Amino acid sequence: MKKWYIWAIVALPFFCTLSHSSAETVVKIVYMDKENPPRILGNGTHIDWAKPGITVDLLKMVGKRVGVQVQFDRLPWKRCLYMLEQGAADAIFHASYKSERAEFGAYPAKDGVLDPARAIYKNAYVFYGLKGSGVYWNGKTISHASRFVGTQLSFAIADDLRKMGYVVEEEGSVFNNLDKLAAGRISVYADLESIVDSVIENHKSKYAKIEKLHPPLKEKMYYLLVSNVFAKKHPQLTERIWDAIRDIRKTDAYKGMLRKYKDHAPTENETPKR
Repeated sequence: MKKWYIWAIVALPFFCTLSHSSAETVVKIVYMDKENPPRILGNGTHIDWAKPGITVDLLKMVGKRVGVQVQFDRLPWKRCLYMLEQGAADAIFHASYKSERAEFGAYPAKDGVLDPARAIYKNAYVFYGLKGSGVYWNGKTISHASRFVGTQLSFAIADDLRKMGYVVEEEGSVFNNLDKLAAGRISVYADLESIVDSVIENHKSKYAKIEKLHPPLKEKMYYLLVSNVFAKKHPQLTERIWDAIRDIRKTDAYKGMLRKYKDHAPTENETPKR
């Protein structure tokens, strides 16, 4: 009996560790199925784990730091938002701030104010127009625009444009919007600079008549938006995840990871796999 008792005492820490490991929290993160280089690489639902993009690698580092198992899934952006709202996903990226999203998701905040220090990164929305069309953007208004403004489906900028008084047409892909612009079916196209620039760079002859209009339409911070369900169940863990995003971005390990994406030349598929 004494030998069994001693063995149990010695073995107890091992089983406690094993139990903790097996009960490791799983964080299910969904993100869009379209490329946003170098933050998101590749189109469709497949994830190339060798080079998934900066943000996936960043969040893998976050998972290790806070001790959670991170699972990733790629879906159309609108479905990502729906899954977060329904509690079928724990978090999504890259989400700019919208009051409607804040009703079902939590953003990092400090003293009740949005905390940009814990954002994943900053990106700019810009307008694209046809060379020689006479369409002009002065930073406040678009001049000589006779047709609609195009943008991507369910992107936050669509609502901003409507509030500015423009009639907006939303399309499901960058290529659809660029093709419409090239054909003169929309006057200007508003989208994330990093996404559209990479497409135009890789299809120079096809989109040779398209130019970027200055200044930027709007700069936005992009966050890991956490579902209210997860944030309420794991409030301290949620804060630790956001803190880790901030802290890791300052490390040499993160800067070293960025270097592997420095010379990335993205390839775009005109019909992304779903």
